[in-house]
Amino acid sequence: MISFAKFKNIFIYAFVGSLIISALVAITTVLTGSFSEVTSRVFLSLFMVVVHSLISLFFIWDDSRHNTFTKLAFFMNTLFVIVILSFVTSLFGVWKILSPEIIGHIYYQVYFLIACGAFHADMLSKASHKEKYIDGVIYANYAFIAIIIAMFMPIIFVDNYENVLGEMYLRSFAAVGIIDGTLSILTIIFYKLYMFRHPEIKEKIEVNGTNKGFNVLSWILRICVLFFVIYLIIQISIPVLFLFGISQLFHH
Repeated sequence: MISFAKFKNIFIYAFVGSLIISALVAITTVLTGSFSEVTSRVFLSLFMVVVHSLISLFFIWDDSRHNTFTKLAFFMNTLFVIVILSFVTSLFGVWKILSPEIIGHIYYQVYFLIACGAFHADMLSKASHKEKYIDGVIYANYAFIAIIIAMFMPIIFVDNYENVLGEMYLRSFAAVGIIDGTLSILTIIFYKLYMFRHPEIKEKIEVNGTNKGFNVLSWILRICVLFFVIYLIIQISIPVLFLFGISQLFHH
């Protein structure tokens, strides 16, 4: 389990430090009267620190109030990893280590795909530790989720992937997707049958309010994922594109 208190301290210090550095750079720029392309990249890099720190602090603050991370721990931890990777990716874009096209693929497809896979796996885990055969189906489902994500990567990054990867690769990818969906449906069916055979467990869940709360949480987290991805793309992609515009002005 990730230590969220440690994460909170790290991002608070990063946030405060970035503000101080931004102020120093701004003061130096004003006093010297020089504003170069490098200066603009420094400002934008510091801006990325601020954005990612605020996003991280929002999730940590929400968890401290609602204890959300313990309910879908793997999924929420994955979002934190994506935030960290997003920060590194944004810096690569600011300093032109990666092309805008690759940056776009990473944000629009890779991170979204990983988040969806983590959410899928975490939801499946709620049906685990009931029966050995159910666990077997769930573990197999985990494997096929990972295979789908791995097989999707060449489709994202390879130009003209239909000809490069070949028809057999795409057929295999489709077959893996069918298996993944089938295993997920089987997990739901087996879990429902298990709950039907053990009504005392269902009654206990309903008395404690866990079932209702979990269903509400699932829909809330689905909405949060959507807004998280949209927010991340808007707040990070637009500044990077703005920097590219500034760079073209300097060249002219």
